[in-house]
Amino acid sequence: MRLTPARTLVLNLFKAKSSLLCAEDIEKLLKDGSIYLSTIYRALEYFEKESVLGKSTINKTAYYYLIDGRHHHYMICTHCLARFPIDCELEAMINKNITRHNFIPTSHDLTIYGYCEKCAKQQNN
Repeated sequence: MRLTPARTLVLNLFKAKSSLLCAEDIEKLLKDGSIYLSTIYRALEYFEKESVLGKSTINKTAYYYLIDGRHHHYMICTHCLARFPIDCELEAMINKNITRHNFIPTSHDLTIYGYCEKCAKQQNN
């Protein structure tokens, strides 16, 4: 993996923030304008392709998060963007079907979108 200065800046933001970030968030965090928005998008695409970052789309905006090396499924609050890892009981069924059909998966994703407890209370008030 080739880390350019721009990619290093983007990656370090994810390591420091450990939260969901979109390209525009990164541009705002790099207040000095040291990286063009187009360069941020290319860095995000690169890291996703290299499986360094995962991506979730919320309200037509792509948000990225640092992959910690383990496979997770998530619940994501569409209001505050809080992310909660969940246990996936479907894993055994998925693996059974992969074996039965001699299928070679390249990736899979399960994300549940909604409101966390705090945001759900705010929505009802």
